[in-house]
Amino acid sequence: MAPRWHVVPVGGAADPAAIPLLLVPGPGFGDGSHPTTQLCLEGISAIAPRGRAWRLLDVGSGSGILSIAGARLGATVDAVEIDAGAIEHAQRCFQANGVDGVIRSSSSLAHVVGPFDFVVANVWRAVLPSVAEAIAGLRAPGGAVLLSGLVSTDVPEVTVRYARLLGGNRPEVYERDEWRALLWRRA
Repeated sequence: MAPRWHVVPVGGAADPAAIPLLLVPGPGFGDGSHPTTQLCLEGISAIAPRGRAWRLLDVGSGSGILSIAGARLGATVDAVEIDAGAIEHAQRCFQANGVDGVIRSSSSLAHVVGPFDFVVANVWRAVLPSVAEAIAGLRAPGGAVLLSGLVSTDVPEVTVRYARLLGGNRPEVYERDEWRALLWRRA
């Protein structure tokens, strides 16, 4: 059974039946309420490797909520974010969750060394084509890629760009409201 998350402000009461994700106030995107964040949290819950060491790459990490979720499930994480204020915000969130020792922050994909078992990118559609080759190159053989921040009209373009780089396979498409997430699972 996939774990259930509970996003809680630091000092708030966590649901004892869920895994808490503690967030401090700050400028980084990802407070758990946006449909794209929810789709990514569900994807991490559903397909994160269990019972072994694994690596997660979080592209456009914002508040660090997805990085924290991966770390809570045993991942060593690289969190990539270009906004300095969001990086500082995420560091405070990592510390509040006690996972700062397993999450490494970077401001560029050029500073990241793969391979990664799971790559998640919850960013604007305009960013995804420009990082496609880097993401595909950092994915471990048979690793999973989850892309979000999309609406239905974005899906064809992003699918064509990534499918070519990820073995020609079509992704699974998940929906929440008008938002979409594309998932290429491990082989």
